[in-house]
Amino acid sequence: MKILIADPDWNFLNQAREYLEPMGHLVVHETNAQAAAARAEQWKPDVIMVSVEFPECTEGDLLATFQNLHPRPAVVLTSQLENFAEAWRAWQHGGDELVVKPILHGSELHVALLVAMKNVHTPRQRNTAAPMAKTA
Repeated sequence: MKILIADPDWNFLNQAREYLEPMGHLVVHETNAQAAAARAEQWKPDVIMVSVEFPECTEGDLLATFQNLHPRPAVVLTSQLENFAEAWRAWQHGGDELVVKPILHGSELHVALLVAMKNVHTPRQRNTAAPMAKTA
């Protein structure tokens, strides 16, 4: 798959590349929202991993740009746990999956990619209510 990582976090980028590239994925990186939008329009990635640290992401402008691409890429939001409020705001604008950094094992990325690809191809109504934990 072609994967665009739009995230200023070099540690995350290096960790993601170390896991994804040996699996045969082509990974490119942009460090700002404008460059990511331009690269996505030109390169047509299958998956975009984008940081909620970008104001354009949490405000929805960047995600709208990604959603209007044809074919539409899956969008995986990346966030530090302490930025969960921003991640939730971005999710409401159109993320397909969320990865909380730091990732502890590369398989977290693999699962996130699979879930995002499934979500982008499965029509659903977006629930804007805050998620609630379920108990057994």
